[in-house]
Amino acid sequence: MLPLIRARRQLINESAMAHRNPSCARHHAVVVGGGLAGLLAARVLADHFETVTLIERDGVATEPKPRKGVPQGQHVHGLLAKGQEILSQLFPDLVPALLAGGAVPGDMGRDFHWHHFGVWKVRFDSGIGGILFTRPYLECQIAERVRGRPNVRILEAAVDGLAFDPDRKRVTGVRIRPQADDGSVLIADLIVDASGRGSRTPHWLEALSYGKPAESSVKVDVMYASRLYRPGPERTDWKVLLVSPRAPDKKFAAVFPVEGNRWLVTLGGCHGVYPPTDEAGYLEFARTLAVPDVYRALATAEPLTPIATYKFHTNIRRHYDRVKPFPERLLVMGDAFCSFNPIYGQGMTVSAREAIVLDEVLRERTDLDGLPARFHGKVVDIIDSAWGPTTAEDFRHEEAVGERPLGMAFIHWYTGRLHERCAHDTSLALAFYRVMHMIDPPAALFRPSVIARVLRKFPMPVDRVSIPARAGVNR
Repeated sequence: MLPLIRARRQLINESAMAHRNPSCARHHAVVVGGGLAGLLAARVLADHFETVTLIERDGVATEPKPRKGVPQGQHVHGLLAKGQEILSQLFPDLVPALLAGGAVPGDMGRDFHWHHFGVWKVRFDSGIGGILFTRPYLECQIAERVRGRPNVRILEAAVDGLAFDPDRKRVTGVRIRPQADDGSVLIADLIVDASGRGSRTPHWLEALSYGKPAESSVKVDVMYASRLYRPGPERTDWKVLLVSPRAPDKKFAAVFPVEGNRWLVTLGGCHGVYPPTDEAGYLEFARTLAVPDVYRALATAEPLTPIATYKFHTNIRRHYDRVKPFPERLLVMGDAFCSFNPIYGQGMTVSAREAIVLDEVLRERTDLDGLPARFHGKVVDIIDSAWGPTTAEDFRHEEAVGERPLGMAFIHWYTGRLHERCAHDTSLALAFYRVMHMIDPPAALFRPSVIARVLRKFPMPVDRVSIPARAGVNR
């Protein structure tokens, strides 16, 4: 505890000196939250500030094990192609290290066997590559690289509030409470709240008469039940197996290959249809999915871990861009800004895109005045590109609660027809995958060439069950 206290006092002294010297406008930045969004923010800020302090109440990952602060860490996670591109930009050696440690490469069109909207998506070489791993493994690898930055310091502490200048127009630091020690103020030139869905920033703003940000929400009531398996001896022609529900069906499943020659299996449901956590019930839930492939895979696989559960009730979007005025020197990103239904696998890639925006706005101008408006305005564009398409899918279930945008019936009809055509049409499947992986914007699905392929007559598939495995092809 004494080294922690001495480190904290040193940071406070250094920050106080910078605060008294206005010329040191980029001496010290603080990131609140040590999850993926916070780690990426710290990595970017390290290029722009002399010192960066990353504060995490539960400690930053030091080994590839689930952390208390990341309850969803034991379940399937998807890093979209755009997210992988950004992580490679920030950490050039990351992907090679992940692969060397057992992460599994795969092509979205060739290696993913996906039953979606009542059909199996056509299989082809899409050129959209990815890597598959557990969330704790990825986070540990990123944390190791952030920790290795010479100007990044990690402090295990709780943040109790914000410190302001006398006029309460500019945030000047955070109030911290290390374990077994009195609270103190850590002064900084910029504070980034990446503390996740449970962020206290709305309450702190309200207490200072800024008002809470308006919120948009869509209630989805999703539950995951996941465990690790050793694959069985059967050969398959897929690396990833996905079964997505077609409303009103509410059951879904994912089988991902991960490091250690294991499968990470997630069974899930929504709106009251949830997977059991006992052995027999878990397998029975898999057996009752729309297709039998997941059940067949699990029937001969060896369970390695207990079944872990995670519940996600509501998409929440906080409109910080609408809070006017907004205090200077305070930014919000990651799940603290917008928390998405996890079944679409967007969260990590959205955080990565926000980190790139943070880098861009810090390079645009040398001063920090007006930074929140510029940063939050660009973050809104990223969130829009993810929020609209995914909540539209959530609204296919009549039980979903939230404000349904105009034109939802048409969107459901059009995208449903597109998904059905993806059983045959590689061009449509590729267009969808490029939007799904945030390579192209959602509007790309409404280009004239795409619309023409969606609307043209196509014979519907008769066989809606699994294609047989090709002999000699291993997982």
